[in-house]
Amino acid sequence: MVAMSEGLLVSRAFGERRGYRVNPDRDLLAFGAANIASGLTGGFTIGSSTSRTAAMDHAGSRSQLPSLVTAAGTLALVVFGTTLLEHIPSPVIGAIVAVAVLPLLDVGEFVALWWLSRFEFAIAVACFLAALLIGPVAGIVIAVVLALVNLARRAANPAIDVLSTTDSPEHSLLPVEGGVTQTAPGLIVLRFAAPLFFANAGVFEEAVKTAVAEAGPDPLEHIVLDLEAVTDIDITAAERFHAVQDWLSEHGIRLHYSRVRPDLELRLEHFGLIEDRTLYGTNQAAIDALAP
Repeated sequence: MVAMSEGLLVSRAFGERRGYRVNPDRDLLAFGAANIASGLTGGFTIGSSTSRTAAMDHAGSRSQLPSLVTAAGTLALVVFGTTLLEHIPSPVIGAIVAVAVLPLLDVGEFVALWWLSRFEFAIAVACFLAALLIGPVAGIVIAVVLALVNLARRAANPAIDVLSTTDSPEHSLLPVEGGVTQTAPGLIVLRFAAPLFFANAGVFEEAVKTAVAEAGPDPLEHIVLDLEAVTDIDITAAERFHAVQDWLSEHGIRLHYSRVRPDLELRLEHFGLIEDRTLYGTNQAAIDALAP
């Protein structure tokens, strides 16, 4: 895991620096094939080397030829010239590696992260310190966990808008402004801009109830959920969705859907969330059909 993670990171870093395209799937396939061959012949684990890659890049390498020359030279040195390296102090070798790797730290990226996103800067620092003080495996695990936490944090607070109609049916509906609480008399079009899953299921339920509570004095008869941005729904969210449907039914409000993706429609059917609900191709079509 460490070798492959390091290889993918090195490949991406130098690809961005030198402007060439990288293919992670191809790299993983190469690592896998090389390690299978190494295992069958009793060799060592195959992976990339950050320090050697940096040293080759610093020396001006831009193709595979210098790697082949280096391999041939290393083989010749091991066979015929080990005595030449016998008296070289270890700090000298460490200094060579340090000089080659130092540019990879790229302090400028940390500074940019600090100004662009303090949360992601904290993640980067935590991963760097974990890899430095605990070890590369711990650093990778912490990086993955923090990245997932960051993803869940963002998805748990999606944009939720009550949409307003416009004078032209050709225009898309926009979020309401100026205290408007209904899209049309007796109708609310509510847009939820994220996949529905356990982290934001409660937010979704609360958003629907808040929209109903703030609908104003006019009686509310219909809620249309704009689901274009909802690409998936998990079991926890499906349970909360059922609870929302039951709550709306108790308050005499009918629920409808608009702009549902075909794959999401299959998921809604699987969880029993469509039943007698009406699906509309556009929000405007829903308004034309439901508004008085």
